[in-house]
Order: sequence, then C-alpha cells, then structure tokens
Amino acid sequence: MSSSIDGLNLSPKSVHDAAVVLDTVTERLIAAGDRRAAFTDVYGIVTRAVAAQVERRDGVFLEPAWISRLAGRFCERYLETFRWFERGAAQDCGAWHIAYASTSSRFTPPVQNALLGFSAHINYDLVFGIHATIVEFGHAHDPRMLARLKHDHDEVNTILRRSVAEALARLAARHGCPLSAFFRDNAPDLATWVAMEMLSRWRERVWADVLALLAARGAGERAALARGVEQRSSRIAQMLALPAIYQAPGGALRLLSTAA
Repeated sequence: MSSSIDGLNLSPKSVHDAAVVLDTVTERLIAAGDRRAAFTDVYGIVTRAVAAQVERRDGVFLEPAWISRLAGRFCERYLETFRWFERGAAQDCGAWHIAYASTSSRFTPPVQNALLGFSAHINYDLVFGIHATIVEFGHAHDPRMLARLKHDHDEVNTILRRSVAEALARLAARHGCPLSAFFRDNAPDLATWVAMEMLSRWRERVWADVLALLAARGAGERAALARGVEQRSSRIAQMLALPAIYQAPGGALRLLSTAA
C-alpha cells in the first residue's frame, strides 16, 4: 500500500530539508483528498518562513545553525508519527492520537485539524526536540548560549504571528474551511490575537519544560517530567477537540489557560 511519504527524506537534518518534505507531503495529501493536509500545509508555511530567516545574514536568529537543526529534527518527529498512523500503530502520546483521530471525521473543520496538529507538535514534540538539540550542540550547561537559544525560540513567535493571515487564507482556499474564511474576511486581527495567545503560552511553557529536563537529576526524574508533558499535552488536545470551544468568544482560550 502506497504512502504519502514514500521516497521522501524521513530524517531531515535542516530547515530546508524539512520545508521540501512538508511541501511534498502536503501536495500528495491534497491530491488524495486527505484531511491531514490542513496541518502539513500550515506547518509548511511556518517552516518556509523560518528557512528564509536562516538564509539571511541579517536574519532574526542569533544561532541559525541551531534553529535549522531543530527544525529538521522537529519535522523528523512529525514524520515518525505519520508513519505510525499509516501503519495503524499506536501513537506514543495522547495528543497525537487525538490529532489523527480528528482527521478521520468529516465533521472536523480544517482549522481544527490544523490546531490539533500544532497542539501535539508544540506541547509534546517541541519539548523533546529542543532538549535533544541543545544537548547535541553541547549547550546544556552554558547559560550564555541558553539565553541566545531562548531568544531564537521567542523569535519564532514573531514568525508565527506573521503566518496567521496566510494560514487562514490557505485553509479557506485550498481546504474549503468556512471558519477560516470567516475570520480571514471579518476578523483577521482577532484570529491572530487568539492564535498567538495560545501559541505563545504553549511555547513559553515548552521552554520551562526544557530547562527542567536539562536540570533533571537522573533518568527517573526525566521520565517523570516526560509523563507530565504527555499528560498536559493530552489535556490540551482533549479541549481543542471539543466542538463547544467554538461556540463562545474566548472559550477556547479560557479552557486552554486552565490546562496550562
């Protein structure tokens, strides 16, 4: 049985590798009418924007090589979850189980599929991706370098903010999402504010979790921290999967704030 990732580089090492893979996967999923395309399409928008800054000599990142390697590892992790889904294997965290389950329902709007993908990828995957990349680069015990990496982590928030409008337009035009079309046409600023309130809070907590992992004393303490990350990411995904969160202004934000 063929897969949308057949023949692709499943171990991208850089942001450029990741962008190529995500664009290809998105095109294949769209051609197949596969609802997973909503997430990969928006994910690709952000990844290309990160790649553009990595390429610039005057880009926003202090450590572009580190960001590029992180983006490759981050995408590799997503492809791992993709392969598990294709094989009918269990996911290793509840957030991804929920995200993939949502794409199996024709009643889930594309924007919700995309949000559930970002929720799992940020609240679970990003913690361990950042930790592994810090360790790989030898910065685990270097406060000066950790401050530079935190700066670059925060700069991604700016890229995310600038990507919201393009994401809404893409979800509306390519994926037929009525909610995205409504916010694109009537309340783009509100949509950006709500999205960034969620994403920036998630990402701030991610960095706190990374620092806790770096400071952990032994495998047992790291395992306990990992369980906590999994449980919290699953709770957030459960809330995002509730149709009721779209029925009241600010409802999603209040629920997600209590989960964090």
